[in-house]
Amino acid sequence: MGASGRRRSRAFTLIEALLAAVILAAVVASVLLPFAAGARSQVVETRQTLAAGLAESLMEEILLRPFEEPGDNDELPEDLADFGPDADETTREGFSAVDDYHGHAEPPGSIVDSQGQPVDDEGAAGLSRHVSVAYVTVAGQDPLEDPSFLRVVVEVRHQGKPLVTLTRLVHWLE
Repeated sequence: MGASGRRRSRAFTLIEALLAAVILAAVVASVLLPFAAGARSQVVETRQTLAAGLAESLMEEILLRPFEEPGDNDELPEDLADFGPDADETTREGFSAVDDYHGHAEPPGSIVDSQGQPVDDEGAAGLSRHVSVAYVTVAGQDPLEDPSFLRVVVEVRHQGKPLVTLTRLVHWLE
């Protein structure tokens, strides 16, 4: 054996170093992947919980309003298609009956609580709320009589996709 053979040391070659780096990267990625998935899942669950709370709080606010407009002498409006706020009801605080909420919408970034304060929770980013109200006739009800039920639907969407939908049936008592 010559002198050059004895001087040769056992060091990593460039290929061995690259292979070790690839293996290390794969191990690190496999360890971190569950944490990243957990963080994403937590964001989705937080948004879902917030959306359910926003839908429920608006539904509660709506259900606190009377079935019919005040001063209607306990009669349903003659025009059953006349839903939505009256001309003088420009804000939610001014809504005086359940049907005033028909068509109410709060686009992303514009959701406010029942006191008119903006909801600034970071989980609310991209959320919007929409309300529809419609008369419904139930089985067994005389079709010639005015409907005595309203269906109220509050929907919370995230980036336009439905996230939470609450539906309630409200009954008019004479």
